[in-house]
Amino acid sequence: MDKEEILRRSRAENQNKDIYELEVTGKAQRAGGLVAICVAFALMVIESVLLDSSVNYAYFLIILSAGMVLWLYKAVKMRKKHEMLLAVIWTALTIYAAVMVVLGFRR
Repeated sequence: MDKEEILRRSRAENQNKDIYELEVTGKAQRAGGLVAICVAFALMVIESVLLDSSVNYAYFLIILSAGMVLWLYKAVKMRKKHEMLLAVIWTALTIYAAVMVVLGFRR
């Protein structure tokens, strides 16, 4: 076996390793984001129901910003009208939550 044959076989063995690693990383990031959203939602419910507190829009801001980024990214990459519409809706909701958080600081 010569040098070129060894290199060719090595490339063939490792051809899709980078793609696999990217897919695993992407799935891990989605799972982490989903867990973060669930934790923020749970904290929001605990604070408003169990602690009998008013609605804390900071939790909404966290949850909505995750959805906003997802739909903005998809709208830019895929350029489909329904994804652009959802990106606009999520952005508007996120801006509303941000305004409510800032207004809450003024109290």
